[in-house]
This record gives sequence, C-alpha cells and structure tokens, in this order.
Amino acid sequence: MTSPATIDAPTTAAIAVTGLSKHFGAVRALQDVTLSVPAGSLTAVMGENGAGKSTLMKILAGLDSPTTGTVQVAGEQVRRFDPATLLSRHRVALVPQELALAQDRTVAENIMLGAEPGSRPFPDRRRMDQRAGELLDRLGLAVDPRGTVRHLDAASQQLVVIARSLAREARLVILDEPTSILSPAESERLFGVIRALQADGVTLLYVSHRMPEVFALSQHIHVLRDGRHVGYWPTDEVTPDEVVAAMVGRELAAESRRADRPAPTAGTVPRLRMRGVSGTGFTGIDLDVAPGEVLGVAGLPDSGRVELLRGIFGADPLSGGELSLDGERFTTRAPRDAIRARVAYLPGERRQQGILPTMSVADNVTILTLGRRQRFGLLRRRALRRDADARARDLRVKTSTTAQGITELSGGNQQKALLARWLSIEPRLMLLDEPTRGVDVGAKAEIYRLFHHLTDSGVAIVVSSSDLPELLTVSDRIAVLAAGRLVGIVPAAEATEEKVMALATGAHTMKENA
Repeated sequence: MTSPATIDAPTTAAIAVTGLSKHFGAVRALQDVTLSVPAGSLTAVMGENGAGKSTLMKILAGLDSPTTGTVQVAGEQVRRFDPATLLSRHRVALVPQELALAQDRTVAENIMLGAEPGSRPFPDRRRMDQRAGELLDRLGLAVDPRGTVRHLDAASQQLVVIARSLAREARLVILDEPTSILSPAESERLFGVIRALQADGVTLLYVSHRMPEVFALSQHIHVLRDGRHVGYWPTDEVTPDEVVAAMVGRELAAESRRADRPAPTAGTVPRLRMRGVSGTGFTGIDLDVAPGEVLGVAGLPDSGRVELLRGIFGADPLSGGELSLDGERFTTRAPRDAIRARVAYLPGERRQQGILPTMSVADNVTILTLGRRQRFGLLRRRALRRDADARARDLRVKTSTTAQGITELSGGNQQKALLARWLSIEPRLMLLDEPTRGVDVGAKAEIYRLFHHLTDSGVAIVVSSSDLPELLTVSDRIAVLAAGRLVGIVPAAEATEEKVMALATGAHTMKENA
C-alpha cells in the first residue's frame, strides 16, 4: 500500500486542525486529529460511519466545540465555536446532508437569510431578489428568486443552500454527502457547480462515501478511522483500494456479483407473486420473486419503484391487482398486516420514516417484538435488553451501549439497527429501499454479506435503489420501471448500467423505432 503523505500544514492552508479531540462522556468521537486543507483545493474527508467525520465537520462549522485542540482558518485561530462566528468572521459554511430550508419562504428569502439588504425589520425586497438572482446565475440555476423553495427539486434546493453560503461571502464550503439524494444527472450538474466554485477560488471540503466522485473531483484525501486521522494523500498518488484499506483497517475483499453465485432454486410456488398490481405511481405490475432471490428494482425518481414497495407493505393503498405469498392470497390494508405475514420494509428515508428518534438503540431494535417479552402485561426490560444487545452484536452495530439514543449513532449504524429490527420478525420477504444510502464501504460490504446469508436461508429480497452499480452487484434479476410501468426484466448475468438506463429512460424504444 502507498504510504500516506506527511500531514504537515501547507504554507497556505484554508483551514488547519491541530491535536483536535472531542469527548462525549466516555465516548471519544475524535482523538488528537491533525490535518489541513490547502486554500483553493477540493479536499475529501473519508471514513466509515462512526469514524468521526460528522463530529469534525460540526466543529469546523461551529455547531460544536472541541474538548481539546485548535482550529485555524486562514492563519487565524478560532476562539469561539458557533455557526454565526464561523460564517461571518471566518467565512466557513456548511451545506449539510439534511438541507435546512424554510420551505414556504421564497428562494431569495432563503438565500439572503441573515444578509438581507436594507434594515432588518424592513428588508429591501427588490435588492434582495436582485442579489439572489445574481447568485443563482453564478451557480447556473434558472429559477425565479420570488418562487417558494417547496416547489424546487432536491438538486435545486441544494444549490440554494450553496447560494446562501456565497451570499455571506463564504471562502470555505463544507459539503456533507452532497449527492446522497441526487440522481446521476443532478449529481453531474452539482459537479459542474463545484468545479466553477473552485475556479473562483473557493476552498471545498468534501465528505462522501462515493469513491468515484471523490477521485473525479478532489486533489487531496484525508481518512479518519475510529476518531483518529490515519492517512493523507494527494489523490493522484493513491488508489481506491488503498483508501478503503485505510478506512476499514484491513483489505476489503471485493464483493462478488450475484451473477457469479449459484442461481436461487426456483420452486413451483413464488415467495411473492404480483398480478396486475396498481397503486399511487404504478400500474399493472406482474412480477414473481422466488425464495432465496434478490430482485432489484431500478428506475428514475418518478418511475414508481419506491411507491411499489410501499404498496406491497401496505404503507400506501393498492388500487388493483392481487398479491400472494407462498401461494396464499396476501392482502395488506396496513403495515401491521404485512408484519404479521413476516414481510419487512426498510424505507429509504431513514430519519423521517425509519428510526424512532426519541428512543434508544434497544427500543428501536426491539419495538416489533415487545409482545414476546411481556408477562402479565408488564414488559420484561432485562430480556428486551438482552435481545437488543444480541441483535446489535450480530449486525456489528457500533454503540457504547444499546441504551444510547439512536440519533447518537452514525447513519450506517442507524441503518444496521433498523435491519436488526426487521430481522427480529424472522422475515420471509424483505422490501428494502436504498438500503446502503449514506453507508460507508465497510458497512455496505457487511450489508451485502447479510443479503447472501438471508437468501441462503430462503428469504426473498426486493431491493429498490438509485445506485445502479449496487443493483448490478446484489441482484439476481433487475426489474426496470418507467412512468409507473414495468418495461423490462434483465437477468444479472446480462445486466449493464447502459442496458438498465436504456430501459429506464425509454432510449430502448427510440432505438427500436429508429
């Protein structure tokens, strides 16, 4: 493996961190971290979930303060850690993964928040719209500054947050998992904006799990592991495999495609059968899923692939068609019907629809099996805690204790806790939407291995994902939806990104009609 470069602060550092540590009680989120970001560069920070990336970014943006250590911005030491000071005095801005926008206010009001021209009680709206329009033009975003944010797509809302940073003359912009909710086309649009900002002299700190975009965009890569800084390289002097090895502390075996594994034994009775199934966003779907099979579901954001999983689970009503499980008719009027039938559903929006944010890890993991641990109407808390500990251990959920709040875990560990919840019902069918969104390479490999283990025991899995390489890796077959209809099923052995996208976009019909 290529040796990491020295991490001495360059002569011109936009930001330099020395001996930074952050403790939350007995938990050490950061330990003696020293790193620097050259001015005008795009520098990536990578690491597994729980490596300390989020804690570091919060400190650099002023959302938290270090226990020990120093932060210098353009040579000036930060004395006060709060967002207003980091932005107004040091010109550091954070574009978070979860965008914080006032959905019912105008684009201009969101961009100019805190920097409104005129007096604060009576801002000059004409000048505010004009300045917002100039910033939108700079980012290549053709939207009306007077329109409400609610009507913008995710990529446009993200650019509004970036424009807000520029309105305050930010010189260092932190991008936290900026493409996690974007389509490939939207991501490319964002990459163009990022390159333009760097050409204008803006320094960018880029946090992402997605190796291809890190290597396409960055000039430098820092790696954190278990709260410590373990590596720094110029991007052109390191390989993706070497970065992964630094992230996980070991060489990570390449995950074999399902096409390279023995095909599932297709019995005469499918685990799941759909005939003419229709609902909100999809219509007339005919599909079979065999026991032990992973069926991938691909499609553009408006294809109906997410809605199909919700309809099967009973989260949204079906308007037509029939479902059967193991040959018996299956009716889902509500999620509880699916759970009784041992059907699991992992939503793509983990924070909004998955975790119970005010509860502990243990409560989140065991919420579906409370009835098994009751005696005379009273919960057997000790038994529940043992169950939670065992399931968290089986899925390698990194937590100091399962009594810890679920929101204190990293995104990847929250995802593994949710998987542990669904495994508690011993599912025969799992419906998974974006199962590795925001998950690092190590946790992703663990989830893929879990798929193999489950399907080896006969569990059928339906995976909806916007990540085509992921679908190509985990699926036995890929069903492609477009505009709510099933337009093709591609066996894994024949599947390519180009073939799947041709079906999803309708390009195959244009070629056939040419």
